[in-house]
Amino acid sequence: MGLEEGSTKKHTGFCESGKCSVVIFVLVAIGIAVVACVTFLFPAVRTTVPPTETPTTTLTWWQTTIIYQVYPRSFRDSNGDGVGDLKGVIEKLSYFNDLGVGAVWLSPFFTSPMRDFGYDVSNYTEVDKIFGNMADFDELIRTAHEKDIKIIIDFVPNHTSNESTWFKDSRNSMDQYKDFYIWNAGKTLPNGTHVAPNKWISVFEGSSWTWDDVRKEYYYHAFLDSQPDLNYRNPAVRAAMKDVLRFWLNKGVDGFRIDAIPHLFEHVDLSLEERPGMSDAFDPDRYKYTKNQPEIFDVVREWREVLNQYEGERFLVAETVGIPQEERQKYYEAGSVPFFFDLIPVARGSRGCPNTLAQCYLTRIIDGMNLKGAQWPNFVIGNHDNRRIADRIGQEYADAMNMMLLTLPGTPTSYYGEELGMRGGNYTGFQPKDPFAITSNNPNNSRDSERNPMQWSNTVNAGFMDGTGEPWLKITANTEYPRVNVEEEGKVNGSSLQLYKELAQLRARPGFRSTHIGTSCG
Repeated sequence: MGLEEGSTKKHTGFCESGKCSVVIFVLVAIGIAVVACVTFLFPAVRTTVPPTETPTTTLTWWQTTIIYQVYPRSFRDSNGDGVGDLKGVIEKLSYFNDLGVGAVWLSPFFTSPMRDFGYDVSNYTEVDKIFGNMADFDELIRTAHEKDIKIIIDFVPNHTSNESTWFKDSRNSMDQYKDFYIWNAGKTLPNGTHVAPNKWISVFEGSSWTWDDVRKEYYYHAFLDSQPDLNYRNPAVRAAMKDVLRFWLNKGVDGFRIDAIPHLFEHVDLSLEERPGMSDAFDPDRYKYTKNQPEIFDVVREWREVLNQYEGERFLVAETVGIPQEERQKYYEAGSVPFFFDLIPVARGSRGCPNTLAQCYLTRIIDGMNLKGAQWPNFVIGNHDNRRIADRIGQEYADAMNMMLLTLPGTPTSYYGEELGMRGGNYTGFQPKDPFAITSNNPNNSRDSERNPMQWSNTVNAGFMDGTGEPWLKITANTEYPRVNVEEEGKVNGSSLQLYKELAQLRARPGFRSTHIGTSCG
């Protein structure tokens, strides 16, 4: 929550309009459920809270910190071109110390034509000039480590850009890269028309097959047609991607967040058909043959082996959107930690959520804590693909959601700006910047709102950039920025920012850290 304009004290927010009792019930119910259901419903897993003793289990760095996601183009612009950059992140490293955050996850900053804002990589081992250069990244790693901050970067292994040299060589059938991607001749009708091998659907809507006039074949893409999928049944692809991991590990990176990992493999039988035209992207039959294939976990194990060759604990977390509980367990067993997305706020009464928020989150926390042995929970409530908390379930719940996130056992991941209670930008009437909205010709698919620039101060452009230039997304689309920003909230006791800092301090106390996942019941 931000500050009421013209006031020296921030509203308590969720106590407005008679809703305080509802939120308190949510928090109390959640707290009871975490202890009760984990201790009694799941005998293999428990929460242990010794009041004074040092925990007997040694926790690694990623189990004791908050992870903070930075979307670089929206965090801080250091050079006035309207787009955030690596130097901007360097400028704000002390903010993470002040906030109580010990690990920063950077969304993609690699060389890219930016048709999916960096998730279409044309060179995995270069920094895109929009964000700076490799010297900037080296400085970021060095300065972050000096401040005891770990750096996690996005790893985008499922696909490349169609402007990658790998793809250009593959479409020209160059020997080394001929089978780097998934190619198929498709079918030719009697009238000579080319038809795709099946009716598999892209996540971004439309066919997942695109005809290439150079190679005279179709290539498969789970997402945009400018994002061809790599062929992980080719050992050369797996070797090349392990080299990418080594490159960044040698640079000093502390971990990786694996993007879109459930889409890594497709069924070998291209004659199998899914259910085309499904409106729900989480319907299991829509991606029955193009998602959650069993070969994924062998590749994850290979990546884990690469990380284990380096000194210190290197973190590997997987983006596992919309997967069932049994699939999540397999990621643990393969050596990664799956993101638990089920706490990302949804509107009451929507798919998979009971009528009350309390019931919804109690159910989802129980599911998230249903782990085996010493497997570690990893909760997230917002990211660059989902509307901000205040916009999804109401601003009166924003502080409550951060309370829940930062007091649950396990590792919490925060999305930039959520510590302020930031709303997303209102870009209604503006031409969307998000490629998904553009390619689908549907502005309702735009993710611009949650990617709005970080609000540092009440100055022009909210301190995102100096001067009066134009940010890549308008600051004024969020009219609350003069009072909902780091500088203003830092002055006021009871602000969302101050609450977040206090919760982070609580997590750092030995008594709190002794709340850990054990392997038996007492």
